[in-house]
Amino acid sequence: MTEENGHGALSVLQFCKWAGIGRSLAYKEIESGQLKIKKVGRRTLVTMDAARDWLHALPGGAG
Repeated sequence: MTEENGHGALSVLQFCKWAGIGRSLAYKEIESGQLKIKKVGRRTLVTMDAARDWLHALPGGAG
């Protein structure tokens, strides 16, 4: 799955668990281009770099 140094990739379900979001939102983010994916055959993967980029691009909360 992933390595300690941050390299690796997650399936969409693994990404959802990592990010704490549902599949519907994940696929919306993919369709909008906010979340970058890689395809390996029929598998859809999210690299750890793409996952972190997506997280860092989210708007900040009030606080």
